[in-house]
Amino acid sequence: MAKIEIKGSPEELERVATFLANNNVKFNVVNDYGNHSLEDLEKYADLTQRFTDPVPEK
Repeated sequence: MAKIEIKGSPEELERVATFLANNNVKFNVVNDYGNHSLEDLEKYADLTQRFTDPVPEK
């Protein structure tokens, strides 16, 4: 497996994630446990929820 790390604001991450999703590229947004403002933490949490595949139920 290979990884690409995107560094930047939540808005930049959203642009990249939207591009990937629109082009049928599979990816996950994961928490980087960085030191972010409360506002940015909420934005990152929203992106993680929107762009990460749900775990399939058994």
